Amino acid sequence: MKWKTIAEFFEKIAKSRNSTAEIAWGAAIGTFISIFPTFGLGTPIVLLLSRIFKFNLAIALATSLISNPFTSPFFMVLNYMVGTIFLHNTIVFEIDNWKADLKEIGVTILIGSFFVSGIMATIAFYFSKYMVRKFRNDKEF
Repeated sequence: MKWKTIAEFFEKIAKSRNSTAEIAWGAAIGTFISIFPTFGLGTPIVLLLSRIFKFNLAIALATSLISNPFTSPFFMVLNYMVGTIFLHNTIVFEIDNWKADLKEIGVTILIGSFFVSGIMATIAFYFSKYMVRKFRNDKEF
């Protein structure tokens, strides 16, 4: 996907009738779901949440694609590293003991995921809110 196409997509979102908050919430929810380890269920979760909460579905779906086969390993390692800070544990990744440590690794990643996903969703919320306001006021970037 070209940068021009991405810019045009976000310009279309900014021009939509959705409020700035609805667009920002869509970006935040999509980002949170994307970084949190949903293992391929991100899009269905976003669609389900869109039935419950009012947010811009297009931006939520777009941002839910942040995590993909190329970025997922990075986020898993980051989530694990952050989780170890909160749980004060370190596990040596070795092929021989991965089954024994799987439960502890999973909990560590889960705890880290809440923090990392929350921070990234907050950044996405305020950044998208700022950009939509800027676009709607200035009509230029």
